[in-house]
Amino acid sequence: MALPEVWFPYGGVETLVTIQAENLGTMVEPIAGERNVETERLAELLKGEVALFICDTSPTTLETVQEVIRVLGRIDSLKVLAVEPKRVEGPIPELKGRVFQLARSAQAEGDSLIPASPLTDEGRKVFIATARPDPLFGIIDAKVEVASNWFAGGLRYAATARKDLEPTPFEKTLSFERAEEITRGIDGATFLTAIPRGGRAKAVLQNAPFDAIANGFLESTLPPARGLIVGAGGRGYDDTFSSALRTLWSVLGGVRRTGEILLVSECAEGLGSQALEMLASGRMSGEGGRRREKYIPGVEEIYYLNKLKEDYGVLLLSGLPEIFAKSGLGLATARGSGEAVGRLLNKLGRTAKVNIVTRAAECRVRSA
Repeated sequence: MALPEVWFPYGGVETLVTIQAENLGTMVEPIAGERNVETERLAELLKGEVALFICDTSPTTLETVQEVIRVLGRIDSLKVLAVEPKRVEGPIPELKGRVFQLARSAQAEGDSLIPASPLTDEGRKVFIATARPDPLFGIIDAKVEVASNWFAGGLRYAATARKDLEPTPFEKTLSFERAEEITRGIDGATFLTAIPRGGRAKAVLQNAPFDAIANGFLESTLPPARGLIVGAGGRGYDDTFSSALRTLWSVLGGVRRTGEILLVSECAEGLGSQALEMLASGRMSGEGGRRREKYIPGVEEIYYLNKLKEDYGVLLLSGLPEIFAKSGLGLATARGSGEAVGRLLNKLGRTAKVNIVTRAAECRVRSA
């Protein structure tokens, strides 16, 4: 009998994980189905003198932008800005040489919130991003991306609104409310947030409230198993360990406390946050996430990492160098999917059931 084969997004490709049929529990696999992306309506928003801010480089965001631009046709009067222009221009040849760089703002100390200068220009502005679950904000949408990336002090101001660090994906938090507060002062702003499903946009919401975005995600309820194999979601979600770690919390309803987790995440761009890099290099202790007197971008991730290791056994299948993953972060690692699954079942027992989530960034898993 053929063994069940599960393909996980892994960077820009997929990686195969094979598991015995007797070990397969419930699988949650978001699949791109019917789409509700009103490209004609979205194209109307970009007609005339408009600045388009591309807030992330997830495939869902870039595909949506390309579809809208092809409907729009002429883009002579469209000004396009992004943090990393080359990562936009590669997938969207229509924008080659047309994307201006808008670098991330510094997270200065103090109470000042200083917007990047293009945010204060006169005229209409359209911001687009793909939504993803987050343990600090609840959800990251276009407004959170703008407040975090393009306001000096914005990320610090929003992140420190919370007095606790407990991960709460899909719950509207004070940090999310502060991001909304920050972006409320941008004149002529329209915020577009894509809801991902199977690596594509299921829908694109305009100026949507938190609950409307949260309700767009695939939701599954399943009996928690002793083991969970979870993929962050591929390019745009597993580029860094930081991104994968933050995404993971949305699906932990699929595994029992003290159970074992195999996290599949390419991490081609490394650790991702300043705090994790400091931890891995020995410049910050594991207690750094609990001290809030000075905000370091990503410092809450040290708390998330410690809590994850306290509550579960964690095995990482990634491209991170051993010195970072094992020595710096204290995670068990595997060199390939066969070794990873073998080690997982050695811990759980050969007859243990394992639940599977292929794209954690696109769904919410609750315990039955």
